[in-house]
Amino acid sequence: MGAVERELLERTRTRLAARNAEHYRLLVEVAELDRQGIADRTGDRLVERLVQDLARCDRAEAVRLVDEARDLVPRPALSGEPLPPRLPHTAEALSAGTISEAHVTVIRRVMRRLAAVEHLEGEVVAEAEHVLAEQARELSPGGLGKAADRLLARLDPDGAAPDPGAGRSDGVQLLRRRDGTLDLRAVIADAAAAAMIDEGFDVMSTPAGPDDPRDLPARRADALKELFAAAHGPDGLITDTRRDGTPDGGGDADSREPDANAPEPDDAQGALIPAPRRPERTSAPAAAGRALLTITIDHRWLRRAGGYGTLTNEALVDVHTVRRWACDAEVIPVVLGSRSEPLDVGRRSRAVTDAIRRALNVRDGGCAFPGCTRRPRRCHAHHVHHWVDGGVTALDNLVLLCSHHHRLLHHGHWRVEMIHGRPWFTPPAWIDLDRRPRIGGRPPPSVPDQAQMPSRS
Repeated sequence: MGAVERELLERTRTRLAARNAEHYRLLVEVAELDRQGIADRTGDRLVERLVQDLARCDRAEAVRLVDEARDLVPRPALSGEPLPPRLPHTAEALSAGTISEAHVTVIRRVMRRLAAVEHLEGEVVAEAEHVLAEQARELSPGGLGKAADRLLARLDPDGAAPDPGAGRSDGVQLLRRRDGTLDLRAVIADAAAAAMIDEGFDVMSTPAGPDDPRDLPARRADALKELFAAAHGPDGLITDTRRDGTPDGGGDADSREPDANAPEPDDAQGALIPAPRRPERTSAPAAAGRALLTITIDHRWLRRAGGYGTLTNEALVDVHTVRRWACDAEVIPVVLGSRSEPLDVGRRSRAVTDAIRRALNVRDGGCAFPGCTRRPRRCHAHHVHHWVDGGVTALDNLVLLCSHHHRLLHHGHWRVEMIHGRPWFTPPAWIDLDRRPRIGGRPPPSVPDQAQMPSRS
């Protein structure tokens, strides 16, 4: 890249930073209007109304500006001495131009939520604000939002459970038109079920090839038709259910007499995973099985029925939902840091085994590039130390990357390295003059986000 291109990149980066810093200076002026009570002198009475008139903006935006000013600008104490901002690290980052208004919105949302958690100490809340401000310097607002949701779930795990009074419920509406067409609308409120359906559509709606003329809605419609066609087949769910007029080929499982000769269940395991609600089918082909859904949860949380689980799309589900899904799903335990599966095939093969791929999905949660939200299924396994240069096919030498960031890494300006089993990405100088490494991937559920570069010792 030549000097002209580098100069253009630097000018653009400088102007973007100046725009962010200018927003902070605007908040300083709004705070001063508030402090001096100018709205009383103009007849507006409320500073929000005064800002609304000055900016010719909607009231919601004026309220946001005033609230941001009260959180990010130093305020006077009753004695007249200046007090630090309520969110000091966020204020410092915005005034320096390293984060944007959108980042501030995310951080303020999280801090309002943490302020309502009774058992949290002030030091923990202050440290959370510091961590979020540091992450905002490296992540997009969307990426920061996902990191913030994980932080909230760790500091307030009970809050991850869905609110049963929120008014959300499953529902499918079928409108049959006179011409024979069908208008279908559905709402799936169960996060685990929604993730399973979403994953299924993601798999079945892949383009048939580079010349596939169908858009995404058309491919999804074809996938739905294929699913029902298979369900109507000889061994399909609908045919099997109607075979003798009783679901699953038998009576109500709860109405059957218990087997007196059945062994007593292990108390610990019985408390951990309830028994399946219905018997396994004997008429289905041997290859048939239930859908595989990956839910990552700390084993201690699962045992004590607390905390939360993380789906492949990074949605959070409460532990009771995880236990319910464990009744009817094939459970494949993935023990983080375990040696129970072959996670290293060395130089024997360049291809990534299924075991390594599952471990990568759990560790990185999708594209590991900081701020990227691409799901694991759309990612490639990239050798950090290239295989052609002698790198091994092992978990500690692989990282998940989407096609865009995979090309970006091979372009040579960004650099990735593994430190303590985690991928760290170093940006080029025109992104960050200090070239500070950024942690990638998704932290394990029970491990706090790391704000600082770890020691290589």
